[in-house]
Amino acid sequence: MKSLATLSKYLGCYDQWRKIIQRYQLKWSNENNTEVFNDIIGNNGNTYNSMMEWLKDTYSNLSNHYGNILLYNTLTGLRPDEACKSIILLQKDRDNYLRKDLMTLEHFKYPDIFLRRTKKAYVSVITESILELAKTCGYNALRLAVKRKKLDMNMAFCRKIFATCLRNNGIEQEVINLLQGRTPKSVFARHYYRPDFDYDKIRDVVNSLHDKICDIN
Repeated sequence: MKSLATLSKYLGCYDQWRKIIQRYQLKWSNENNTEVFNDIIGNNGNTYNSMMEWLKDTYSNLSNHYGNILLYNTLTGLRPDEACKSIILLQKDRDNYLRKDLMTLEHFKYPDIFLRRTKKAYVSVITESILELAKTCGYNALRLAVKRKKLDMNMAFCRKIFATCLRNNGIEQEVINLLQGRTPKSVFARHYYRPDFDYDKIRDVVNSLHDKICDIN
């Protein structure tokens, strides 16, 4: 696949090659299956509980200005860079960005920011508490603030916590994929699977996760 991609660029027909990839859903991967296995069962030490412990400890040791970025990132399930840009949009263009009747953030309205070639975000289900978080978030120098506190910076855990929490609470994998910007590849999901998108159920899980991180009883 890599050789063919290089050859198509050399021959000046890379666009045609990309169409062939999309038409026949071709893909290549350097993924190590043993590493994936170890990640899932927690042999690398990053279990759901250990990631939650890191998040709660880090959040409690940072000011709200910085800690709320981690919380916002976790409750939306966005990638770290996307979360920071989402916060900026909520602070500067809220009326266009927020769909109030569904309480969702419509990332797809900003294709230059969220619809990149390999990484995408379409929509996030939010709550009033998440909106409040965005008002008090600072999106600069978070990494430096964590370093000053002599804490580990594992912001990638936020997205994993979101996905695991939703799945553990009965949210379908296909729905989680959509919320994290992954469109389905299977024929079943693309052409037949049409679930009722239960916004309230997702919000209930997100609210519960929020309370757990902040130790709210």
